[in-house]
Amino acid sequence: MGSFYVDKVSQRDFFIEYNKSTSIQVSSVIDAGKNYNFPNESFYGVSIDTPVDILERSGELDARDLLLTCIEIFDWGDVQKSNILSAFKLYRDGELETYLREVKAWFEDDTSLNEPKFDVIWSSGWTKVYSFLFAYVTIYDSRVAAFINQVLKELWLDSTEPVRKELKGIANGLLTFGGNETSSGTFRLRVLDQAMIKNFGLYKQPSDKKKMLANKKASWLIRYFSELTFGNESQLNFRVLDKSAFMLGFDLKQW
Repeated sequence: MGSFYVDKVSQRDFFIEYNKSTSIQVSSVIDAGKNYNFPNESFYGVSIDTPVDILERSGELDARDLLLTCIEIFDWGDVQKSNILSAFKLYRDGELETYLREVKAWFEDDTSLNEPKFDVIWSSGWTKVYSFLFAYVTIYDSRVAAFINQVLKELWLDSTEPVRKELKGIANGLLTFGGNETSSGTFRLRVLDQAMIKNFGLYKQPSDKKKMLANKKASWLIRYFSELTFGNESQLNFRVLDKSAFMLGFDLKQW
């Protein structure tokens, strides 16, 4: 997989048109991440570029500060709704810090790729909380999933049967999100064809524990791609690749 990604993907030219007024033209995957621009970023105390260190600070942690951090991340991602309610429930039950520390330990355990043995919450909002609060965790949304799945698909089409068998093991349990048509009727390609979904064993709506495991596996793949791209491992490099996946996963038909 490594040589294929470096030779066939990482240095590819991309032109992605997001709408009639916004597009990017880049000469590599890295360039795409550097073109990432989040409106009103300066208004937030949280950032996609570095983990929020609230769980690392010395001294007693005020649970209200942790709750406000979660709410700010939900607002950053425009995914408030039920996510804020679930955070409030954990806070009122006195479990928010305990829960997040348990999830942090699970995500940052590089020795295991098994489902968590405790109850979890997974959603488009909570994946952002996990990504902002922990090291090397991707924001696992439809665009990042589309990027990862497309890279694996291209490798599949370029591979012999023994390699394809290995790919099945790697891809099995990853997610595929929704469909290719937006609420406004616009078509953009983010979902693989049914044959590839079946080949890879991608999940559509599994349990939260399986979604969490898929998030961890996707994070490992983004981490691996960033190491291949940059030649070394760092949180900064991981974030660049994470943003690249978000930018390039917008519409696969433009690859």
